[in-house]
Amino acid sequence: MPHISQGGGGIHAVLGALGLALAVPAATYAQQVPAPDVSALAVPRDVTARTDARISPLLLKAKGQVNVWVQMQTSPLAAAAAKAKESGLPLTRGAQRAHLSQLDYEHDELSRTAASLGGRELGRVSKAHNAVAFSIPASNLSALAAQPGVLTVRPVIDYQLDVSNPTPETVPYIGATAAQDLGVTGKNVKVAVLDSGVDYTHSDLGGSGDPADYTAAYGTETGSDVNKLPSTKGLYPTAKVVGGYDFVGEQWPNGDLAPDPNPIPCGIGVPITGSTTGATCDGTHGTHVADIIAGASTDGAHKGVAPGALLYALKVCSSVSTSCSGVALLQAMDFALDPNGDGHVDDAVDVINMSLGSAYGQFEDDLTNASEIASRLGVVVVCAAGNNADHPYIVSSPSIAPGAISVAQTQVPSAKFYPLVINSPADIAGTYNDTTTVDWAPVQDATHDGFVGDVVYTGRSCPGDTLLANPAKNVALAIRGTCAVSLKVDTLSAAGAVGVLVMMADASEPISFSYGGGKNLGPTLIILKSYGDLIRSVATANVTVHDSQPLRMSMVGGSARGPSYSYQTIKPEIGAPGASVSAIAGTGTLEAAFGGTSGATPMIAGSAALLLEALPHASPAEIKARLMNNSETQIETAPNLFGTQLAPATRIGGGEVRVDRALKATTVAWVPEDETAGISFGAPSISQTRQFHKTVLIYNASNSKRRYSVSADFRDASGQATDAARFSLPSRADVGPRGVRAIDVALTVDPSKLAPWTLNGGPNGGNGSLQTALELDGHVTIKEGIDTITLPWSILPHKAADVRASDEVELRQGTGTVRLSNGGTLAGRTEVFNWTGTSKKKPNRFLPGPGDNFAVIDLGQVGVRLAMAGQTPLVQFAINTFGKRAHPNYPAEFDIYIDADRDGNPDYVVFNLENGGFGTTGQSVVAVVNLATNAASIFFFADADLNSSNMILTAPLAAVGLTPNSQFDFSVFAFDNYFTGKLTDSIENMTFTLATPRFAATGLSVPAGGRATLPVEEVSGGATASPSQKGLLLLYRDAASREAQAVRVDADDND
Repeated sequence: MPHISQGGGGIHAVLGALGLALAVPAATYAQQVPAPDVSALAVPRDVTARTDARISPLLLKAKGQVNVWVQMQTSPLAAAAAKAKESGLPLTRGAQRAHLSQLDYEHDELSRTAASLGGRELGRVSKAHNAVAFSIPASNLSALAAQPGVLTVRPVIDYQLDVSNPTPETVPYIGATAAQDLGVTGKNVKVAVLDSGVDYTHSDLGGSGDPADYTAAYGTETGSDVNKLPSTKGLYPTAKVVGGYDFVGEQWPNGDLAPDPNPIPCGIGVPITGSTTGATCDGTHGTHVADIIAGASTDGAHKGVAPGALLYALKVCSSVSTSCSGVALLQAMDFALDPNGDGHVDDAVDVINMSLGSAYGQFEDDLTNASEIASRLGVVVVCAAGNNADHPYIVSSPSIAPGAISVAQTQVPSAKFYPLVINSPADIAGTYNDTTTVDWAPVQDATHDGFVGDVVYTGRSCPGDTLLANPAKNVALAIRGTCAVSLKVDTLSAAGAVGVLVMMADASEPISFSYGGGKNLGPTLIILKSYGDLIRSVATANVTVHDSQPLRMSMVGGSARGPSYSYQTIKPEIGAPGASVSAIAGTGTLEAAFGGTSGATPMIAGSAALLLEALPHASPAEIKARLMNNSETQIETAPNLFGTQLAPATRIGGGEVRVDRALKATTVAWVPEDETAGISFGAPSISQTRQFHKTVLIYNASNSKRRYSVSADFRDASGQATDAARFSLPSRADVGPRGVRAIDVALTVDPSKLAPWTLNGGPNGGNGSLQTALELDGHVTIKEGIDTITLPWSILPHKAADVRASDEVELRQGTGTVRLSNGGTLAGRTEVFNWTGTSKKKPNRFLPGPGDNFAVIDLGQVGVRLAMAGQTPLVQFAINTFGKRAHPNYPAEFDIYIDADRDGNPDYVVFNLENGGFGTTGQSVVAVVNLATNAASIFFFADADLNSSNMILTAPLAAVGLTPNSQFDFSVFAFDNYFTGKLTDSIENMTFTLATPRFAATGLSVPAGGRATLPVEEVSGGATASPSQKGLLLLYRDAASREAQAVRVDADDND
């Protein structure tokens, strides 16, 4: 997961949040105030003029030893081979080897130079990416970057696993059994599993199933020597797990990477060498994934989706944590493109599975870039969309790569939801539906039939904890955190609880947790934190958990939502059930349910393997399109919460996979521009009626000419949706045998009929329900004979104004007027700030490209103003940047350092962060930190929109040591808070007095299609009290194009 910094002020805790309404009063200004002694201020800064554009700005002030990727200018082999293939002149084997030899020579030269500079090589890659990783003193980065052939030097980024018979339930459900019955098993299709390793001794993966064989292959603890050596006794490779490599070793991230040739994982319960707490491994993630893709027991009773497929176990994730090494991942991508290491890529695997990622996926991510290159070479890349729930733009990288398949999680066919029924006391009695279950502790099974009883709160309830109440003969209520949920259930069930409620620790949706150990697993229900708080607010609550309702063909609440942050396209693209019962590493024969998008992703990888056996020459684009075109579209969002509401395209993509339909289809359609079978019109702000176009290719895979009917529908067929948007597309399309026909799909949107925009990046920044209400989406259906295929379409239109103003106003006798016009169909709300600072746009050569692993937050304008919340005076800081952010949480953090007493040292810092932590709520809030005490508070949400370059940060004056009449100094620093947390820009040393600006004006609304004037007045004493003010900064809400405008005010010379 990319590094996330929580502010330059060193915030360690969130103390509270108040939802206060903001109101800006009419301007009232103090009389002339004495001019203070203004001296140069030395606010700590971390800015150095950039002398080498090749070094990431995030490394320019790094100190000590740093881990970096040095990317070379020469194309990696896969990119060169893909380009040659597209030109019709594929590289010969000799040409491929020659290309690699050249890269090896460049790498060797660079490595020798790095060693002379105190560097140590961590690894090198040359197929999917051309780079060498080093650990090197930061002081020598410039010298390293100056070497011939170096393109960029950037930090190494790590990732996270997506964690939260296979199976007699899910495999038939998605149509895989039907495909297998036709003789299609994925035979000899090669699938690389980039994960925590694969237990090749497990019976479900072709091993003996004898735990002694696992011990022989791994040892008795992480420090055992045998897990670092090629497997002995003929245990590996096997007929199923035909190859692999361990790129991380057994200690990372607690120690250095220590690659070895044995990809066996550290199984459940294996001791971690050197642990003083008796910690054990839970490295079974990759084994679960591998089994779902291609499991095949020797007795034939157990089958994965593609039991004939061959597996490469590429261990890139830690044995002792859920972290996945950024170095190892790129090395594994290289391995997957050249498994035998002979220097050419014609033996590349057919499918890559990555059940891992990082929320709010960015195109600068290097693994995303490597995934795209692999896809263009011809490898089907399948990635988890993530488990960060129904929040706008939270879908993970690398799944956002255009060519990759991004996978959502749907419910297994037997899934049920159990409402929490509070029987008493009467004032909270009722039915509460926002709950979920865990497969390893079912509410109802052969030994349990739900539960009823009085609730006692037992606290954290981890092994060894002192329980806060006796759960015997009661329903125990525990809170999530510190240890695995299954261990809490084990503790409470062993203590006599008749049932267990586990409340979330924050405002996030309940999720179905994976098994993490324990034997006493009584019936369990996961509930909202608010439900738990409600129960705790009364002396005794009596509850019942018994009756259930089916969840078949619906979303899992924790499945992440799009659209993609960087491309504004439909992601995820397809769904699959994600709770298959699959192999547990280190147990020989045992299995358990494995959930999350981690479990859904291998269902799609296995499906791709089935298609590739039947269609060995199909491109990744065709495989993706077949799966999406033939998925089940009637998937509901959450029957327990929203009834029959269908899931929007940015949650489910094309629908839920039906691989048998994809196998039989003789028609395929996709959008070549976006490398997908989804029709994405983006998230435009629209002030006037606009038409959007996408080209769809229809491929007739039959030997006969066919006439197709073409139509479009809306997910929500309400009048408002269909009135606001209408399609123009051919009603029919003739396509010859084995031919391709391009059709234009046009969507016209009338903004006057759109619903008002209600999303934002603050209190509604994680509100998926609001996005569902605003998103227009549905399906384009192409039909002929036996084939009926669909493509999802989506647009997230923002009803907009289009306000413009004059750039300069000249005051006469202390007053003047700014003239504004609005060319939009919505009234243009205009916020007025006192403009105090500006920064020039950075040249494009300093900005990151795909795979560069850093973001540049390029400040444009800064303003400040006095505001009120009731009777509480506030300060608001307005920040406008060059470049918009799809979501304000990332990759930008703005730190405002305030020197309240003007002694040259900052006293407070105000900054934005995600409420609850990375990828948790989607809400952006404003923290205030007292730098003397490090005390932190949160009073307000950030005032920011989606797809915006503006942000307003608000703080009570008392919290930052100010009054309206205080003259203070402040500086604004912009940080990349996604990849490394480093400073990228600043506007410094501004001085202002809130009650005495130099120029004054108040906000207004410009009528739709009309004009308005903004009176401006010069304030007596303002030039002294607020010397940094240059004019007015106008922020335009709901803007179609220009979101901010700095208006210079030329004052009379008599002040």
